[in-house]
Amino acid sequence: MAIRVGILTSGGDCPGLNATLRGVARVVPPMGDKVEIVGIMNGYDGLINGNYRRCPPDEFSGILTVGGTILGAKAHPFKKCAWLRTRWTRSPR
Repeated sequence: MAIRVGILTSGGDCPGLNATLRGVARVVPPMGDKVEIVGIMNGYDGLINGNYRRCPPDEFSGILTVGGTILGAKAHPFKKCAWLRTRWTRSPR
């Protein structure tokens, strides 16, 4: 069974996101064939809706000069998540 390293970018674009993604992609391959990188698309929206894909390490080459983040960042209205309301409700004080 492979170990999966999930990468998610959220909160909006800022300098250095693609550099960070590239750094992770350079560290993971020496760990062996049993480790794979999974990119979670569009921030927490992708995490909640299961929008992810396997990202081979060569996909991260040449992204340092690309603006934003190659995985995307999307604001997600957490208040609209039904499963979140049922699991994470605060008890009355």
